[in-house]
Amino acid sequence: MATTEEKQRIKELAAKGKSVNTIKDKLELPKSTVYYHFKKEVGQKQKENRLKIPEDEEVKGEICGIFAGDGNYYEDKNYKYRVKFTLNINDNYWKNLAAFLENSLDKKPRVNHQENYNRTNLRYESKELIDFLREKLDWSEEDKTGTIRLGSLEYSQEFKIGFLRGLLDTDGFVSKKQNRITFNSISKNLTENVSEILEERQIDHEIVRDVDKRESCRDMYRARITGDKVKELIRIIEPRHPKKGIQ
Repeated sequence: MATTEEKQRIKELAAKGKSVNTIKDKLELPKSTVYYHFKKEVGQKQKENRLKIPEDEEVKGEICGIFAGDGNYYEDKNYKYRVKFTLNINDNYWKNLAAFLENSLDKKPRVNHQENYNRTNLRYESKELIDFLREKLDWSEEDKTGTIRLGSLEYSQEFKIGFLRGLLDTDGFVSKKQNRITFNSISKNLTENVSEILEERQIDHEIVRDVDKRESCRDMYRARITGDKVKELIRIIEPRHPKKGIQ
């Protein structure tokens, strides 16, 4: 059994983000003892800082689309759960997205600029957010980017509109000059999801597979919309990215 002083030290170290194993080794205590008091401290901290999953279906869909396009996640045995969105530092979209996420999840994301790589990361430490994404999306643990897809096609139309918005804002391309929208992904399943949603909306499109024979590179799948349907789709989706709306 831990002494009062040891309990306090466990609490202090847990609050600083130290893992169970690190605390165990530092204090020379049984792992089960450290784990018990660690969970009490971390659990209370997580409860106080817990974000809120939105009720709005379109907002839910948009968050899932953003994650499918530019998101990643991390979780380990020491109860760390991290969701990260990686964006171009030179686009103002990351500012729009940070404000949207804060408003939607009732919690600010941590913002980290990596100027050497021209990217900005928006990050959450949240098991709830990972659980929500797992509920709505499917992907292989070994290859999130290449396998991600919707968990179901029975979601509401509002969810699907938000999902397309999130995808277009992150991994999509809008050419005003060529009057074309392209959804890009190395996930064939995700591209098929986009195609099925477009078909439901009677949006004519084509699916293109760009074969990449370079070493360590993978084929790209594209859902492409051209002509009069471009403006129609933009009106439906209403992109949040400042460069992807058509005036």
